[in-house]
Amino acid sequence: MSDVYLGDLPLWSDPEAKELLLKLCEKHKVPLDVFEDLVVIQRERQDQERARGVYDAITEVLGAMD
Repeated sequence: MSDVYLGDLPLWSDPEAKELLLKLCEKHKVPLDVFEDLVVIQRERQDQERARGVYDAITEVLGAMD
């Protein structure tokens, strides 16, 4: 599912950008899949006037880091 929402972004399509993203995630101890899920949440809700449930979704994703 995340490929649908991420494949068009330079962070995932450009090898140099992807490498930088991986290094930053490692440096800040954020698993790449958690970062990807957060970006997907944002993109899914970017056109909504009110992002109903976004905080719950973010909390759920960040809970996976524990």
